[in-house]
Amino acid sequence: MARTAQTPANSGAPGDYVVFVGKDHLGEGDVTLGRNLMKMALRTFAEADEPPAAVLFANGGVLTLTAAEPPELPEALRTLEARGTRLVGCRSCLDFYEVLDQVHVGTVGNMAQILREMRAAAKVITL
Repeated sequence: MARTAQTPANSGAPGDYVVFVGKDHLGEGDVTLGRNLMKMALRTFAEADEPPAAVLFANGGVLTLTAAEPPELPEALRTLEARGTRLVGCRSCLDFYEVLDQVHVGTVGNMAQILREMRAAAKVITL
């Protein structure tokens, strides 16, 4: 059967792409707006027919793994994880920001693991 806009590629299993999050906000300009956009982007990925295989966090992006506010942000991350998306935060980055003990979701990895995930993916989306 040909895939159409009404026919999802699969039944909700993670896709063959990963998302790289290198900061705690999306885009340039107002940081408050950027954090709201990041929340919306991650929620959209969580609700997608084909969520990412992994979301990889480095540098300021690891702060997303420790955010408790707004509540929709950790909920989107928990939804992604429940759907089979691997959430991996860079240990060196978490140590640098002194937030390793505040990670709410996902696993703590290292740069080698993050780069392996990126190399293995068919596509990498950078937020």
